[in-house]
Amino acid sequence: MSGIKAGVSLCLSLVLLMAASSARAATLDVNCGGKGPLTSIGAALKALQYVPGPSTINVSGACHENVVIQSMDRLTLNAMPGASLTDVSAGALDVIDIFDSRDVAINNFSISGGVETVTCQDRSLCRLNGNTIQGANSDGVGVYFSQTDVNGGVVRNNPVGLQLYNGSEVKVQGVTVQNNGNGIIVRTHSFLTTDSTISQNSSTGLFAHFNATVHCLGCTISGNGDHGVIIRRNSTVRFAGGTVTGNVGGGVLLTEESSTYFGAGGNVTANPGGLDVACGASATSAKFATVNINGGSTNCVEPVDP
Repeated sequence: MSGIKAGVSLCLSLVLLMAASSARAATLDVNCGGKGPLTSIGAALKALQYVPGPSTINVSGACHENVVIQSMDRLTLNAMPGASLTDVSAGALDVIDIFDSRDVAINNFSISGGVETVTCQDRSLCRLNGNTIQGANSDGVGVYFSQTDVNGGVVRNNPVGLQLYNGSEVKVQGVTVQNNGNGIIVRTHSFLTTDSTISQNSSTGLFAHFNATVHCLGCTISGNGDHGVIIRRNSTVRFAGGTVTGNVGGGVLLTEESSTYFGAGGNVTANPGGLDVACGASATSAKFATVNINGGSTNCVEPVDP
């Protein structure tokens, strides 16, 4: 048996060596739970660690593992129809951790469990496309000192759907963020652009604090259990259209020197637990809250330009 394994390993090594020396790229197929030389994503990553060019891993089956992508550039993980990736650490580890890597794409997986389900860390560039991300003990997606694009798919059933830390830059487009505790948290000089639907989360839909910046480009924030949007501690949220409605605790709440801007065509109305736009006493500013929220209630006074 050891001779067979050695033969498979040698064959794989030769394939990768040829790929590296000619096209400087490699494509590997992983069949989790099946037969063949590669039955885990971790094994494929190990085989690719010395391949410098663009690399692709096509994954089939139900993978039960915790994956670390460390210092790998131009890597794509594609889920074949029905492929999934599930935590096996009993919630002690993240399911996918991406560190110090540029242009890593994770496409069309169902990813479940872990402390955090997916993290992008250490100045990485991550692309999450069409995934279902669910069941974390903490954040569904956690971004630390990094850039991340989340395109399509669903983030659900996590204490926090997505959380941005420490100067991260994240674009969330066409994503449904629902049935989490908090939907999205943006903090500590991080920047978010989103057009997505943030709904039916048990606490706040969108929470920006500690010098966070958010551009809400036609996003829909509705039916959340606390406020739709909370903006605190020198943070800024800019609405270009968009809808904030049906949130139990109120619509948009500003405190602690924070500001917001409402572009034309928005709808911030019918938030039953409080004002549709509420300005706290500590030097908050809500530009056009009196004219561009479709008649919603507010205590904000239109700021006067200097």
